[in-house]
Amino acid sequence: MTTTPIRGALADWQDRVARHATITDTTPTLAELQIQADREELAAIQSRQAANRAVVYTRRRPSRYATAAYDRLRLDQDPAGKVSRWWDNGPRTLVLAGPTRTGKTTAAYAIANAVHHQEQWVMVWTAADLSAALKPDSSEPLAYDYATTCALLVIDDLGRERVTDWWLEQLQRIVDHRCSHERRLIVTTNTAGEAGAVYDELSARYGHPVVERLLDGGGLLVLDGPPVRHLMSEW
Repeated sequence: MTTTPIRGALADWQDRVARHATITDTTPTLAELQIQADREELAAIQSRQAANRAVVYTRRRPSRYATAAYDRLRLDQDPAGKVSRWWDNGPRTLVLAGPTRTGKTTAAYAIANAVHHQEQWVMVWTAADLSAALKPDSSEPLAYDYATTCALLVIDDLGRERVTDWWLEQLQRIVDHRCSHERRLIVTTNTAGEAGAVYDELSARYGHPVVERLLDGGGLLVLDGPPVRHLMSEW
């Protein structure tokens, strides 16, 4: 991929000087030209940041979820359209719970892909990968900043990671930060119980403060449809 220096994306300064060689009432001042240049440079930086974030999302996304979309979800993966309507009309957080293999991650990626196509900043980690990324010696030194400031954060498979006091502290910091700044969050987690028992199951593992932040004012969907399996009988 060919890159161009940010300054190269700005108008040619020699042409600007030639255009304003004769000073009139409409000739911008030096200060005005500097402000315009700063604005253009900031716009170029922001555009490149957005492009880089989009590349990171598509590179990190598992290929099996590249085509996840609202119109490909089963009815039990999008009950009453609550998954497909969540980004536009849903509460700040969405917890997708239920037994394994019922399509929770696919539903989460259907939202993530749609938000990504709207050119919003989306980050997705499994709980285990996010825990590893937050470690001081990880190869992702900005993981905490990304997890707290992106437009949409998806934490997949919460409950399959190793739960330690350190991880509980990091998880609470992230959840608290996103809650305080009203940033959207999706969590998928395997639970065996009905909706009323999900709080108890999560609290037993993560404690009440974290779960209160996740569920208070948030949305909870228990996906309990048939297992999503593709069994090959011939090959």
